[in-house]
Amino acid sequence: MEPNTKLYYDTNEVAEMVGCEPSALRFWEKKFPQLNPKRDARNRRRYTERDIEIIRKIMHQKDKQGRTIKGAREQLRKKEEAQLLIQRLMRVRNFLVDIRERL
Repeated sequence: MEPNTKLYYDTNEVAEMVGCEPSALRFWEKKFPQLNPKRDARNRRRYTERDIEIIRKIMHQKDKQGRTIKGAREQLRKKEEAQLLIQRLMRVRNFLVDIRERL
């Protein structure tokens, strides 16, 4: 199976993909509420592409921008809030455009 077609990855696969230790992934799971991998029947972590994207964002904040764990967590939270606000504004805009077209 090709790596891009997988739905879930285990901890060791993800650690190898992003270039960190598996223990770092488990630590970040406790510190970042955005990072919440699913668990299988044997209680093993199963990471999705979204989880891996969050891990890469954490690593970028930490390594490239020199942020602390607290700073990286705050930055990710702010970005999520901004994305939610943009989605809400787009829905309002679409609603207003729809009303304008009906007039």
